[in-house]
Amino acid sequence: MTDARDAASSIYDLGYQGYEGPRLGRPAVAVGLLLQTLRAAYGIGRGGRAKIVPFLMLGLSVLPAVLAVGISALAAQAGAAGALEDASPIRHDTYQNLTSTLVMLFCAAQAPELFGRDQRYGVLPLYFSRVLTRPDYALAKLGGLIAALLIVELSPYIILFVGRVLVAPDPVAGLTDEISAVPKFLLQGLLVAGLLGGIAGLIAAWTPRRAYATAAIIAVFIIPPIIVAIIGAQASEDFARIAIFLSPSDILDGTNAAIFGSLSENAVVASLALPGWVYLVTALVGVLGSIGLTVRRYLRIAA
Repeated sequence: MTDARDAASSIYDLGYQGYEGPRLGRPAVAVGLLLQTLRAAYGIGRGGRAKIVPFLMLGLSVLPAVLAVGISALAAQAGAAGALEDASPIRHDTYQNLTSTLVMLFCAAQAPELFGRDQRYGVLPLYFSRVLTRPDYALAKLGGLIAALLIVELSPYIILFVGRVLVAPDPVAGLTDEISAVPKFLLQGLLVAGLLGGIAGLIAAWTPRRAYATAAIIAVFIIPPIIVAIIGAQASEDFARIAIFLSPSDILDGTNAAIFGSLSENAVVASLALPGWVYLVTALVGVLGSIGLTVRRYLRIAA
């Protein structure tokens, strides 16, 4: 019996070899995870249903800019571009009010999927068993989410900028007039994506269940402005000046007014008349704080 089994046995040389190429190390792995997170935020590489919400939010965010540019082009042909531009409600300094809700919905829909999926399916040990460290993982995930939000936040500004330059009677003069808005909307976009993305990522990292995370993110974004408005109307103004720093949307309305040097359309922000640098510092602290707490979460998570 043994002799027959040995006679039927064979050894095949399959040509397995050790890897002798370059080893890119932690930075390449972290960048790869960031890019994969960015793709996942827009449902790329997944089914069609995963693409509906992110691309819908992106489409709705750029729609007012496209309409504004189209109307400006028609007005320029009719010789009324100057008057229309002055009266238009769609400008760089007002676009924050048009996109803020869409960015929040994007966060509520996508952050739980990006941060909770790996926890639900128990694959975090596979990440951490390799060269990728826990802070690398957290920062790459946050970086991918923030990059996805930057696309939603900055695309309308870019369309509006390019359109207004091209519609101008003299494109060179139009570029000169509009170029000063570029650093302003870039800074505002970074603050919006950093603060909202950081908060959403932090909540999603602590709440693996998607439904709970989505509800918590919406609550954190929607409820504080309502409370601040009630406090501002019914209670002490000094108390409202403290409470407003717990409202991400009010903080970002304040940074928008400070960066563009305009009067905020947010009645609460306008009535409190706080210095613009206060909102800028608060937003920066919120971005760094949410990132730090997310990293701390993954340093302590069981995996």
